Amino acid sequence: MTENLKSASSAKIGKVFKLARKELGLNRLEVSNAAFINIKYINAIESGDYSVFPSESFAKAYFIKYQDFLSIQCEFPRIYEVNNRQNEIIKKSIAKINPSFIPLIRAVFIVLIIIAVVYVNFSFFKEAKNSDALQDKETIINNELNKNEEVVNFNNLTEKPSNIIEKKSSINMLNKLVFSFFDECWIEIYAHEELLISRLYKNGDSFEFEIDRPFKIIVGDAQALEASYNGNNIDFITNANRLNVSTVMFNDE
Repeated sequence: MTENLKSASSAKIGKVFKLARKELGLNRLEVSNAAFINIKYINAIESGDYSVFPSESFAKAYFIKYQDFLSIQCEFPRIYEVNNRQNEIIKKSIAKINPSFIPLIRAVFIVLIIIAVVYVNFSFFKEAKNSDALQDKETIINNELNKNEEVVNFNNLTEKPSNIIEKKSSINMLNKLVFSFFDECWIEIYAHEELLISRLYKNGDSFEFEIDRPFKIIVGDAQALEASYNGNNIDFITNANRLNVSTVMFNDE
């Protein structure tokens, strides 16, 4: 994250973590190996600068994990709350629509409604015409089939055609996310800006999740997992930043 996520309060809390670590006689690398916490997250918490974390959920998860390892109790700094209030103030400061433009907007809206009504009516008559033509064609085909002496009944076949079986198999794979983890990795999945999954996975974990586009996946360690969507592998490594955090977007096709 590029925004400034450090305050006097977060720096003060970071000193508590640093002091507790030194009282245990451990350096940052020893804590990283013992607690399975990336050393860059340890540095971020102790320095009070949370801009290294891709989201607040990531930051809280590793804050609690490091806190439990040191057997201390600290309140998570409110840097994200301050940042959210700043964003809200910016949104409220945006100028409202000039009242003089309201008649023009209303006129444009009415024109769009008229165009939509005309388009719907045209589409309806076109569809009705095509439907009548298709029905006449089906009647002719059915009459020709009735003249044939042999009629194939697929209900009597002992085996289904292979193309039907393949189609069913592809439907089962539709909109399915599959994850396999071979190291510790934090995962977040968003759909329409709503957080659906926020969890830390470990080596050997795996799970499947069905979701429709559009959605977004954020991973804390791009090299710690393999994943696929609809049977296609997902490349997290190419888009990973220098901290090995990767964000992959799945937009509407």
